Amino acid sequence: MNKHFVKIAASGLILAFSLMLITNPANAQQDNRKLVQPEQDNHLIAQHDNLNLQINQRDGQYNNQDGQRQQHDDQHKNIEAQRIAFITQELSLTPDEAKVFWPVYNEYDAKRHDLKKSFRNGDDFHKQDIDKLTEKEATQILDNQIIEAQKFLDLRKEYHAKFKAVLPAVKVLKLYDAEREFQKMLMDKIREKKQNPSPADKK
Repeated sequence: MNKHFVKIAASGLILAFSLMLITNPANAQQDNRKLVQPEQDNHLIAQHDNLNLQINQRDGQYNNQDGQRQQHDDQHKNIEAQRIAFITQELSLTPDEAKVFWPVYNEYDAKRHDLKKSFRNGDDFHKQDIDKLTEKEATQILDNQIIEAQKFLDLRKEYHAKFKAVLPAVKVLKLYDAEREFQKMLMDKIREKKQNPSPADKK
């Protein structure tokens, strides 16, 4: 009888202990956390993926802009190299002449470029409908064109004297002809490229 009572008591203790484990709030919260945690992880992963996508898109835009800027710089350097070679050949510059001529010409060309840039930034004439201009607006545009032409002429006169100081007059004449010829060749190439674009240009 004592042995039977001990067995019943032991069974009761085991059952009670099992019930405590099942109904323990801490265990329930832990189980709930186990259920919620995968959902939180999925949400964080989605946010991370979305952030990576935004970063990659932004990097792609920056890379595209950098690529276009690099392409423009490369084209400019290529044109400058062609112009130097063309003028050197047309003028038959000796090494000594080239040594003193190119620093003066590059200085002149830089100032000429700055003038063009300043006039282009301040001139919205080509964006307007001429027929809609008032008399005052048309007069201002005409006067500005004369002012621009005068500034270019003043620069040309200044460096005309400097060119004659480093080159014979005949080669200064050839310089002006070479500039016009190179500009014409460049415009012809641009026109031809627009009329017959390469597969890369069509993209």
